[in-house]
Amino acid sequence: MATKKTTTKKTATKKKVTKKTSTKKRQTLKAQAAADQENARLRDERGKAPDGMTASERAMSKSSGAKEKKPTLISAAAQVLAASKKPMTCKAIVEQVLAKKLWKPAKGGKTPHATLYSAILREINVKGKESRFKKVDRGQFTRA
Repeated sequence: MATKKTTTKKTATKKKVTKKTSTKKRQTLKAQAAADQENARLRDERGKAPDGMTASERAMSKSSGAKEKKPTLISAAAQVLAASKKPMTCKAIVEQVLAKKLWKPAKGGKTPHATLYSAILREINVKGKESRFKKVDRGQFTRA
């Protein structure tokens, strides 16, 4: 069991007052001191390294690498429409995307054409003239 540290303090009435420091507070202070020492060690290690990283940080950055982003259906649709000269429906666009293997649907995706239609309309409404798509007719889109 940890013993409690006591401090003696003289007051204006010249009485001695004994104040006990709580065990929990001492443990917190010890933990903070240990963390400060560890941070100082890491700062020194980073300062000495030419790339400014510790050995463990270097190992983690090599192992994770840059993950390749999965293509989205809307970006694949933009590619298909760029190659096409005529306006296309969302069903035709999705068929072309799947045939060219530009995008792979998630498990259980039953209506990617509806999702694409919604995404294209949202992009047109949000970006306006800067959108990649242009609505030509009902259900027909072309590259802007």
